[in-house]
Amino acid sequence: MNIHDMLNLVAGGLQFVVAGYALHLNRIFGPARVGWSLFCAFSLLALLHLFQSVPLSHAEEQSAATLEVVYSLISLLLLTGMIHIKAVFKERLRFEQEELRLRAGLEAEVQKKTLYLTRAIEALQTEMDERKRMAAELEAHIELLEAFRRKEPTETHGEKEMLADIRF
Repeated sequence: MNIHDMLNLVAGGLQFVVAGYALHLNRIFGPARVGWSLFCAFSLLALLHLFQSVPLSHAEEQSAATLEVVYSLISLLLLTGMIHIKAVFKERLRFEQEELRLRAGLEAEVQKKTLYLTRAIEALQTEMDERKRMAAELEAHIELLEAFRRKEPTETHGEKEMLADIRF
């Protein structure tokens, strides 16, 4: 096994690792998040293969070894970039989960305060109704007292009955 075969084996292995890792990212984060990065990664690999099919110089053995080194370096760069993408997406996913947790906490707090305010409004409404009732009752008593005062002094024989009817 010569150096050319070894480089070819390493470059091919790295390309399989890039493809496997791309599928791994796709499974974890979904195609909506990593779709374009995977498209770019595999487009670069396709361009490399297209580049290899075009003869560049008359020293084919030397250019083939150089091309395999380029394949290996590009595959390593793609793999490094995809590892970075995974870290970025993990961090973004963590932030999204934290945001959802905070939103749920805020929603619970809003519901709690809404319930407290609803109960306070109901208590105030009950108190207002009670005060209106008491004001109406007081008005009725005042009218009764004024009616009592307007009576002539000769008609005072029913004062005790009238006072018994007044309740404060």
